[in-house]
Amino acid sequence: MDQPQTIGFLANTSWFLANFRLEDMKVAQKLGLKVCAIAPEDEYSSRFAAEGVRFIPVYFKRRDFSPWGKWKTVRELKNIYQKESIDLMHHFTLEAILAGSLAAGKKGPKVVHSVAGMGFIYSGDQLSKKLLRAILNPIMKRCLPMGPVIVENEGDRAEVRKIMGNRARFPVELLPGGGIDVMKFNPEGSCLMERNPEKIRFLMAGRLLKDKGAGLFAEAVRQYKGPPAEFLLAGMPDEGNPDSFTQSEVERWRIIPGFRWLGSVDDMPGLLRSVDVLVHPTFYGEGLPRIIMEAEASGLPVITSSIPACAESVKDGRNGWILTERDSCKLVGLMTDAATKPEIRTRMGILNRKYAEVEFDQKRVIQATINIYKNHFPNWNASIL
Repeated sequence: MDQPQTIGFLANTSWFLANFRLEDMKVAQKLGLKVCAIAPEDEYSSRFAAEGVRFIPVYFKRRDFSPWGKWKTVRELKNIYQKESIDLMHHFTLEAILAGSLAAGKKGPKVVHSVAGMGFIYSGDQLSKKLLRAILNPIMKRCLPMGPVIVENEGDRAEVRKIMGNRARFPVELLPGGGIDVMKFNPEGSCLMERNPEKIRFLMAGRLLKDKGAGLFAEAVRQYKGPPAEFLLAGMPDEGNPDSFTQSEVERWRIIPGFRWLGSVDDMPGLLRSVDVLVHPTFYGEGLPRIIMEAEASGLPVITSSIPACAESVKDGRNGWILTERDSCKLVGLMTDAATKPEIRTRMGILNRKYAEVEFDQKRVIQATINIYKNHFPNWNASIL
């Protein structure tokens, strides 16, 4: 009997793989594949062993932009690929795509890339970001065509095609990340926080990055003069990202009337059932924000920005409100509009739940990912045919 072939999942944090791709790994195991999770070791790394997934730590220092630091990652990955006899690698995030592809080379495993957003380097016109793009694009042009690329919105698909140019050998596929568990995220069930019927409750949740809009949200709360409301912020600063707010900066927002910083929240389904509107005023280089998928599956209307990552799933006036500029006054206007229209909020929430059940269902999305493996590497593993 043939030995089962091995698939590896690589990201620049264990947090990413444990939170967003563990279900993919479990499905791969059920198909008879050996599975490896490869990432830097952190507090989430132990989750893989609990599911019977082999975890392999690798050096991946996000603030180490030195050539020798990056080469250390590539060298370690090359050794892992050979030692574990990995047949197919699925890379997540641009950093992992670059390092993983260079490690695979021409003689290594087959590769599939998932672009979970183009990141902070591709989200602005600052000179520093332009210089970084000028350095990265030639390397990306070499790495991306090595396998199928999966993106989460049409804007990223256009950007990836532009970078690859005529070197593309595989299609650029479109999927909503890894999808979400629409049974877990739903409008029914218990709430994390007691509701106050006299106040509308707004929530922003995610990494506290400047381009993701945490500061914009805090300033809008400061200016808000609409119906009685509560404003919740869930999430933590990201020390590995130069775009992040610091702990002390976030602490200063606590003095704003009605504002509450919750920090890290484990029970996101319960938190989403405890609020009335999700606010996600991001202008970051995202794919399809997971929090938007979770909020829509929970039956919430969404206030978000006009970037392709968000505007493809939120239509202004239909299932949410669209912020067209980084303007706190305009965000206040949208929040006030949402606060004064409970019937419209209810209608939007019902539409979002129906949409999420069809578009974001994790089982459907994982099967579509498996189909990408099958369609582009038909001779790779007969057990998944």
